[in-house]
Amino acid sequence: MVVHWSDRYIGKPYITGVADCASLAIEVVRDRQGRGIEVPVEHSAHYLGQSKQILRHKDDLADKIDAPEDGSPALFYGRGRLCHIGVMCWIANEWWVLHADQVSGFVIRQRLRDMTRVLYKLEGYYRWK
Repeated sequence: MVVHWSDRYIGKPYITGVADCASLAIEVVRDRQGRGIEVPVEHSAHYLGQSKQILRHKDDLADKIDAPEDGSPALFYGRGRLCHIGVMCWIANEWWVLHADQVSGFVIRQRLRDMTRVLYKLEGYYRWK
């Protein structure tokens, strides 16, 4: 069985404002690239607040790219608002998303095609600045 770098994060607990989707993405870039990305300390637990925070800071932190890369962040719409970040994973010739899922209460990895089928709409792929 081949182990992917993202396996080590699966099952970590989701804790609003402490261990959420943004903090997971920052942890991954620190672990994989040795980079310390500074994100604002405020974290909203609600879609509207999350959307405002993402819109306010995304252009300062990352550049949009045309295609995903293994380990790159991706932003998603939920309930019509930009509210979620995940990390792209290339596994078995398919794109997966590692993300801290508030509903399940922990970090999971889902196929991109399954994730965007019901709950989320992909906004775009990014590369940290």
